[in-house]
Amino acid sequence: MEAEPQEGELGVLVSSPEFARMVDRFQASTGLKLQVFDLDAHPLTPVEDYPRYCRLLQERKACPLYYDPEFLKRGEETIAVCKSGVGHFVAPVRNEKQVQIGAVVSPAVKFAPNSVEEFAELAFRLKIFPDDLIQAADAVPEHDGERLLGAGELVSVGLNLLAEMQAKERVGHALRRLQAQIAESNSQMLSQHVVDAVLYLTRADYALVLLLDDNGSDLASGYDQPAPDPLIEGKRRLLEGIAEWVKHADRSVTVPDISKSAWSRYLTDDTIKQGSIVGVPIPDQKGGTTFGAIVVGFDRPREDLEEPLAAMESFVAEGLYALVMGRKLMQAEQLALLDTQSGAYSHRFLEELVDKEISRASRYNHDLSVVLLQIEAFEVLRGKYGEDGLGRILREFVAVIRSKTRKVNTLARIKDGQFLLVIPEADRAVAVRQADRLRPALEEHPYAASPNGEIVRLAVDTGVAASERGQLDRVTLLALAAESLAQARTERRTRGFNP
Repeated sequence: MEAEPQEGELGVLVSSPEFARMVDRFQASTGLKLQVFDLDAHPLTPVEDYPRYCRLLQERKACPLYYDPEFLKRGEETIAVCKSGVGHFVAPVRNEKQVQIGAVVSPAVKFAPNSVEEFAELAFRLKIFPDDLIQAADAVPEHDGERLLGAGELVSVGLNLLAEMQAKERVGHALRRLQAQIAESNSQMLSQHVVDAVLYLTRADYALVLLLDDNGSDLASGYDQPAPDPLIEGKRRLLEGIAEWVKHADRSVTVPDISKSAWSRYLTDDTIKQGSIVGVPIPDQKGGTTFGAIVVGFDRPREDLEEPLAAMESFVAEGLYALVMGRKLMQAEQLALLDTQSGAYSHRFLEELVDKEISRASRYNHDLSVVLLQIEAFEVLRGKYGEDGLGRILREFVAVIRSKTRKVNTLARIKDGQFLLVIPEADRAVAVRQADRLRPALEEHPYAASPNGEIVRLAVDTGVAASERGQLDRVTLLALAAESLAQARTERRTRGFNP
């Protein structure tokens, strides 16, 4: 079918470059290109070639996408079933009043096993020989349903934000730019975009944004110091300390002269001798709680802090929807990047994180270290306790590691029983000490392998590596950690053979 002319609010949204980037991101994640339909099933984007199964249903006017008026009307993103295990990913497109005006739809996918009985019944009704229809349905490309929904949740968040952007006729330049960046960005960059916008508005010398998740834990933070500065670590500690107070007290704070603030001097170990600080909380849309804080710093003392304070408060008030949606995007993407069995981050997330941390280490002249952990006899555990029991063990394993490390450290699952702990701003000696603390804690912990309370003990090997000042790339750093792990496993087995 030919695409319809792109008119009206749905057409404007589909024509935007932000929407095109969302479609590209979804395709890069899933291999599927999203299409846009209005609620009458008229396409606003080019329609891909249909598989034979879809053509059979369309020829007989039985395709629900085109002939069921309720098929595209959805309350949230979902996999809409055509028949048995074949369907489409569908996400509603709403305007600023939260009224559905269309839907984004993936090509047909096979997301679950097909039922012969269901297709036989449909085949008789459509007068198609059952084997023909069943074979056509089985030939539909297979995709993981959970992965589609995870990638699709990010699309829904972006669609809502784009609709809000279109409804605002007059938005400040900083807010427009921030909203566009949130709509098309990923969680690793969102907090940095907020920092950039705040620096632009206040003309501050350095700034920090801190966002919390629904449980009150740190979700993301971003800091920037546009000009090179040897005091950058002290300034970051200062802003982090002020941000913690602002989010805790849920009120703005101004420090006209850092040298006269005992708290500020304590936070920086007296390394910052002069300057001013302004911090404001980020409230939720209901105004009941605070989910973050924005703090800016000036290198010189200022008595006239009313102007930057008013600018920041206006930014938070007018841009609150963008900040809320950006936070939702961070949380949605974070969940999509988790390993569902263990609760640690996934390998895909790890690659992006290590590259970012190496870049930051190089920029700020820091070290970066990692600890590689391997559960011994992993396949034996899988065979004995199955995937459910293995999941219980791995979730406890991850919980023990997180209880023994700082929040800034990140744990990801590389494969099966292998995990990597990323330790920013730490040299190899720090990684060795962390590994030496973790290994006995993990081996002494009693793991519940089954609901009846059966206890399992694990044997764990560790390897460490470090990138001094960010000089090693990700591949080299992980290869060194793997070599260290192999050496540790060899030494353990050698000790086991010696009397």
